[in-house]
Amino acid sequence: MGSKAAGGSMATTVRITTNRALVAKLEELSRPPGPASFWYGLGAMFRTVGKGIDEAGRLVQMESAYNEKLPIPCTLVTIGGKAPSIGQNFVAPSASLVGDVSLSPGASVWYGAVVRATGAPITIGELSCVQENATLVSKPSAPLSIGRLVTIGAGALVEGATLLDGCSVGPGCIIAAGSSMGVTSILAAGSVLAAKTAVPAGEIWAGKPAIKVGDVLAADAESSAADARATCALSVIHCEHAWMSLSDTEFTALQYKTELNRPENYSEELRDAPTFVVLPTLKMRITEVSAELS
Repeated sequence: MGSKAAGGSMATTVRITTNRALVAKLEELSRPPGPASFWYGLGAMFRTVGKGIDEAGRLVQMESAYNEKLPIPCTLVTIGGKAPSIGQNFVAPSASLVGDVSLSPGASVWYGAVVRATGAPITIGELSCVQENATLVSKPSAPLSIGRLVTIGAGALVEGATLLDGCSVGPGCIIAAGSSMGVTSILAAGSVLAAKTAVPAGEIWAGKPAIKVGDVLAADAESSAADARATCALSVIHCEHAWMSLSDTEFTALQYKTELNRPENYSEELRDAPTFVVLPTLKMRITEVSAELS
């Protein structure tokens, strides 16, 4: 039996090797003759000409022209005559807001998050953030109110609760309907806050079900507020780039690529008075926006 198994394994290996060789040969025969660089250049030329023809057609069509853009899967749904109100805040392209949802200045809803007002409003206060894949739901008997500088961690589920200023909900937490969290209180990651449970101000709760495990120090409260402000600053930057057109995105990428290849003393080497301006790095932009927010 050992020799038969070995023979079968060898035959399988030969078949696989033969199939791979056949596929490689077919791929080779399907390629056009000549160097690949020639066909790459020719294809690039065709694509450039195609873009020019498309632009000419758009100009001829004038106001009736259809401008193709990047898909924007952000969903804003009106329910019972109530539509989400987001103002100038950042709502990520993959987030969904449904019904009577209102965002105060500086609030943000991040990628994959769902905010669904079912029969009662949801309000998100200033500089508060709903992080990635979090779900916020209100119920007819339980509206959802979020105060100022509140952080809802990634993957958290909050149903019809009241979260006062400066509190923090860790990633993966579950807050059942009718619950509340006091000012600067903290719910540790992965905790479950039972229905109609009230977390007093300045306390740290954790567990399943969550119970008090400590008190919030002044440094903890300051750190939570700083994190909320930093997230708000980052949301401004995401808002600037998330809705850019494809052409603007490509142009910006080209600018950064060009700058990356310039010598450090590039501006000093220019003969005339330079109009060259250094493109902002992420750190520079965050610092600038944070200063504006403060």
